[in-house]
Amino acid sequence: MPTWIARRAVPWVWKKVPWKTVWAITLWLGQKGRDRVRDNLSEKEQSEFWALLKKSRGKPGNLTARDRTRVKDLVGKAIRG
Repeated sequence: MPTWIARRAVPWVWKKVPWKTVWAITLWLGQKGRDRVRDNLSEKEQSEFWALLKKSRGKPGNLTARDRTRVKDLVGKAIRG
């Protein structure tokens, strides 16, 4: 994963990241970044992250706007640490 994304992913900026970028990072975290998810999220957040990823079934359109906002928050936290 590009390190420039993680370095610049401060919380207030992360909310302005385009959804396509968030979704690409979410899929990357799901496939190869499991250690980041495990290290940077609490157990409750981890289970919520995986539940939202499963709920989406690979398509962000399957998530509600509220779920997408929560995914943005969790992905940002998982990347930042």
